[in-house]
Amino acid sequence: EIPFESIEMGKKLGSGGFKDCYAGLYLGQPVAVGELRITDFSPEDFAEIKHEISVLKQLRHENIVRFIGVSTNARRLCIITELCEHGDLFDYMRRTRKPGFAQMTMYMHDIALGVAYLHTRRPSVIHRDLKSMNILISGDNRAKINDFGLARIRPRANTMIHTQCGTPNWQAPEFWTSNPSYTEKVDVYACGLIYWEILQWGAEPYPYHDFTEHQLYIQVRDRGYRPSLAKLRRYPQTLLDLIQDMWAHEPTKRPSMSQVVERLLDYLS
Repeated sequence: EIPFESIEMGKKLGSGGFKDCYAGLYLGQPVAVGELRITDFSPEDFAEIKHEISVLKQLRHENIVRFIGVSTNARRLCIITELCEHGDLFDYMRRTRKPGFAQMTMYMHDIALGVAYLHTRRPSVIHRDLKSMNILISGDNRAKINDFGLARIRPRANTMIHTQCGTPNWQAPEFWTSNPSYTEKVDVYACGLIYWEILQWGAEPYPYHDFTEHQLYIQVRDRGYRPSLAKLRRYPQTLLDLIQDMWAHEPTKRPSMSQVVERLLDYLS
């Protein structure tokens, strides 16, 4: 627990569905402060948040955004993490020139290492909401995974939060049933889409950007439609094959993230 007075709040970095993010200083170190925009937590919500924070505290990996602490008072709950100066990958791809192939595959490898770490822990952690907005780029140009478990911080009473935060575009088809059962392979699917985003670097807004939610279910879940790789043919076919394996319809046909790490090693000079 960090006393709120000891955090020096700086400029607002952005807003998610249920929280605002600020740059700040804590003990002279630059930090990110995620302030949850929720006024009244029930005791159950607080229990859930405490559980999430206990999970976050245990995660230590260079490709996972480092958790520093939490600060609560009657009106707000703030989660303090390391600051990644370049912000999230989604915005970063829109405001910077496309990097070389080596840098793009480095981002992919970083993401794979971070997710493989989550999946191989005991108990394992399934992120469930991986997308380019939840990948942060540090000042030294490394990709780090952010915002996991926050899916479970959402108070159950507020249904709007689900529509704002749970964007279906990166979600695996097995999520889209009335009673979903899924494994860590949902994260592998999402990473396949993030890798496609990295290779086309903002040339298209995001996966399935021109589909309504209903079209997503019909095309992606029922007909197996995936983003086109036609404009990415200049990249190694083995890498495009990896992406297709990752977004395979059948979860058991997708590689594990540890296998993805191995297959990406071929492209790291």
